[in-house]
Amino acid sequence: MSLLLTKTLGSVSLDQAYMHHFADGLYGFPEEKEFALLEDGDDSPFLWLQSTKQADLAFVVIDPSLFCGESYVPGVSSVDLEMMEVKDLSECFIYVIVTIPSDRPQDMTANLQGPVLLNRSKKIGRQIISLDNNHQTRVPIINKLEN
Repeated sequence: MSLLLTKTLGSVSLDQAYMHHFADGLYGFPEEKEFALLEDGDDSPFLWLQSTKQADLAFVVIDPSLFCGESYVPGVSSVDLEMMEVKDLSECFIYVIVTIPSDRPQDMTANLQGPVLLNRSKKIGRQIISLDNNHQTRVPIINKLEN
């Protein structure tokens, strides 16, 4: 185990099983290649996608099935699947990035257009652009989580 410094969670003991390599980084952060997926608490639906190099770079993510049910399936190109070293999405965990306004957390939204895929076995991560034009970048989620 190694020690990971984070701005939000402080120092965290990190097992390599939680590490994911993003060959292309995340959108807007192409130089950041290594991220850890960290829990926010036992009963929280949210996770942290934390850079292993910058303590102050982390993204709140959530499993979209928690507020979309099984209806959310991002459109993924064959190139993205190849880069993920998978045959189909069933070999990946799917997360979406959550934006939480500091002054109005009840207005949090999820980006269904740019999901983060994690290869379940090879610890490869990739953020993609969904090929489904119905997927939006700011989908309100708080009311859907409460139901």
